[in-house]
Amino acid sequence: MSGERKYIAVIDDEIDLVELFSQALKLNGYSVRGFENPLAALEHLHLHHSEFSLALIDIRMPDMNGFQVARAVYELDKKIKIVCMSAFDTFDSEINRTQMDEFLAKPLHISHLIEVIKKHLALIQYN
Repeated sequence: MSGERKYIAVIDDEIDLVELFSQALKLNGYSVRGFENPLAALEHLHLHHSEFSLALIDIRMPDMNGFQVARAVYELDKKIKIVCMSAFDTFDSEINRTQMDEFLAKPLHISHLIEVIKKHLALIQYN
């Protein structure tokens, strides 16, 4: 299955949320790689970006915020759909400056998260 974009990256510094979102996505048939450290996530994506179809990224994290991670993912591979999320107020200017496909407010209903993921994965067209 070389070249197939089958993974979703879940990037959140709260391990409980990484596990919750990963489990929910797996139960809905998705392959998931979870990361609680944004730098480790970017390192992995740098090496394996062609295997990923979507990145679900929390905004408030140590070391790098989610906007920085989203911009780095976009620069690495523009085919990866980017969905950001936050429980905190964000600045519209940051959202507008960051290439992302959708922004979600936490707390998230899992059913809504699954709908958003399905919608964006359905839009992917590979060359």
